[in-house]
Amino acid sequence: MAAVVLKPDQKLDGTKIYNHLVQTLPAYSWPWFLRVQSALDVTETFKQQKVKLVQEGFNPDVTQDPLYFLDVSQKDYILLSESLYEDIVSGNIRL
Repeated sequence: MAAVVLKPDQKLDGTKIYNHLVQTLPAYSWPWFLRVQSALDVTETFKQQKVKLVQEGFNPDVTQDPLYFLDVSQKDYILLSESLYEDIVSGNIRL
């Protein structure tokens, strides 16, 4: 998972991010999930606080932040719905 902060006037362009990943990173390092946050939580020394992100995971019921899932067949990040979450957890969709 990757946590991102968008500029106020921007929207997540999943296809553009997918194309960037294809050009710059090997497939094994692509983030399966994106969490869009309004701001990154940081410590006093400006290190990102990851414990909360790890505890919440990618369950859309636990976090208020929008979560997106990398759908390789569509070459896009799609909004993670409850049914999509259940398919991932049950193994119907393999990562």
